[in-house]
Amino acid sequence: MARRILTVDRYAEIRRRLCEGRSVREIARALGCSRRLIREIRAGLKPAPGTPRTPGDPLWMAQLDWPAIVHDLGLGHPLKFLWAEKAQHLTTYSNFWKQFYRKFPECRSAAVTAREFAPAERVEVDYAGDPLEWLDLKTGEIRKAWVFVAALGFSQLLFAWAGEDMKSCNWLASHRRMFAYYGGVPHVTVPDCLKQGVFKCHLYDPDLNPGYAQLATDYATAVVPARAGHPKDKAIVEGLVKILMRYVRFRYRRHRFTSLSEINRVLAECIEHINDRQHSRFGVSRRERFEAVEKAALKPLPMGDVDYGQWKEATLHADCYVHVDGDYYSAPHIHRHKRLRIKLTENQVEIFLQMERLAIHPRSRHRNGKRIRIDAHFPPASQAYYEATPQKLLSQSRFIHPELHRLFVELFNTDVYGNIRRCQGFVRRCTKEINLSGHELASERIAAAIESMRRYQRFRVPYFQALLDQARKQALKPQSGREIVRRPGNPMLRYTDLPGVATAVPSPPTQESPDP
Repeated sequence: MARRILTVDRYAEIRRRLCEGRSVREIARALGCSRRLIREIRAGLKPAPGTPRTPGDPLWMAQLDWPAIVHDLGLGHPLKFLWAEKAQHLTTYSNFWKQFYRKFPECRSAAVTAREFAPAERVEVDYAGDPLEWLDLKTGEIRKAWVFVAALGFSQLLFAWAGEDMKSCNWLASHRRMFAYYGGVPHVTVPDCLKQGVFKCHLYDPDLNPGYAQLATDYATAVVPARAGHPKDKAIVEGLVKILMRYVRFRYRRHRFTSLSEINRVLAECIEHINDRQHSRFGVSRRERFEAVEKAALKPLPMGDVDYGQWKEATLHADCYVHVDGDYYSAPHIHRHKRLRIKLTENQVEIFLQMERLAIHPRSRHRNGKRIRIDAHFPPASQAYYEATPQKLLSQSRFIHPELHRLFVELFNTDVYGNIRRCQGFVRRCTKEINLSGHELASERIAAAIESMRRYQRFRVPYFQALLDQARKQALKPQSGREIVRRPGNPMLRYTDLPGVATAVPSPPTQESPDP
């Protein structure tokens, strides 16, 4: 009778005899075992006694192209995305990644390094990946709110604020709110390599955005950006982003936000809930750990009002304007085609060239291409063009002569744009006449010329100039009523009666008597 218990020694003996070339029948007769057992050992289907059994692959694994999955994972695609694309209809995600790492253990991530930070050593900042949507009740448009999240390294105290976009203005404003919320400034600030914070990425010496660098100087904190493509450099804030956004989306999953202020109020409630609950590792809440140890170690906030500003660069074009934030601002024309630095503050725009301030303007919020100018920034020809307005011409005519001002009012009431250049000509001719003859005499001639134009209803600049020239020539002609005298020896030459000149009065002609 065949023995049913297979020991390690009998298994090794069967393997030895098979290696010697003995037949299955001979081994079974000698060792008293079944021929089926010997055939399974020879085919490798029967493991040795005591060998741990490894479960076979599930049936769904045979339906997947595993080399393609490994290739896509090597390109940096998340494993969860690969599961959603290739295996979501076959199994769950947890089962998928367990079987994947059992089959390909070399694809497991490297070991994780635990980090410990001193109180007030660092704060990590980042934007949440998915924005929160809210409904604008005035327009019916669905808008997005981008959530700024920050976390201290020691206590992991959470801060969040939502803005309408991720531009530099909101980026800097979120930092100021964060420091005010903490009541102090950590020694190191760790942002991501986004353009609002880092102008050019570098492993050892990155170039910061000028506005962000100025904020770091004002608050006396060192900005040390995380490496590009290494989110674990700011793992604390990455984890809190996930915790916060999951909590907000779950708690308000049936609620429609209608404003940014409402979203920020909700965020304030959520971060207070997260900060006040007990931490699994600390044994106390984040708030208690912050109040007990870290708050006193923070550096104080800057004293007084800090000149917050956002720095940009722009070229001064040939029209003496720079384009900043959707509007145009003028600068001195002598710096055309130069690269200028622009400082945008809450209420004004400052233009600099190599630390020299060239111009300062009130900031426009229209963002529709509006031009804000200072006339002194333009060349004389451009200034004359900008000054050619009805208001300017009326103001000039008021100082020249009242009749001229009344004439301009009548012309502008008839046709403003058709009479602007005509009025410019009148002002130019009047100014020239005043410079030649003086204001008192020129005023009489201007009034007389305007009266003549009204009489004949002929309001033309050449005619006005002819009337002024004629009045000037009439003033140069000899006065009437002077006595005409003749020089002795030349009775046909007339001249004025000058002192010391003898007057020759010819005798009247006598009548000749007729011939007898």
